Amino acid sequence: MASALPVVGAMLVIVDHPRHDSSTPAPELVQSHLDLRTLSGKISREGGKYVFHENHRRMNYFLDDQLEAKRFSGKSVLVTGTIDAKKNVVHVRKIEST
Repeated sequence: MASALPVVGAMLVIVDHPRHDSSTPAPELVQSHLDLRTLSGKISREGGKYVFHENHRRMNYFLDDQLEAKRFSGKSVLVTGTIDAKKNVVHVRKIEST
C-alpha cells in the first residue's frame, strides 16, 4: 500500500551578515580610541624627535605630527589629540601656544 504525503513548500532564507575585516577595527574599538584630550605642557627636541612633556601627570609623549611640533619647539603649548598609551604617542589634532 502506497501512501502519498502532501509536499509542503519550503522557503530558504539567506541572511547576509557583514564580515568583520581584520584590517578594519571593529566600531566599538574605534569609539573607545577616539578619546580626544587637550593637555598642557612643553615641546622639546630629544634624540632627533619632537616630544611633548605634559605638565599635569609629568608624562612624556612622542608626537605623530613632527612638522607641527617643530613650529612650537621650546614653547609652552596646549596639545589636542588622542593618546595611544601602548606606544606612548599623541596623535595630534591641534597644537596651540598658551
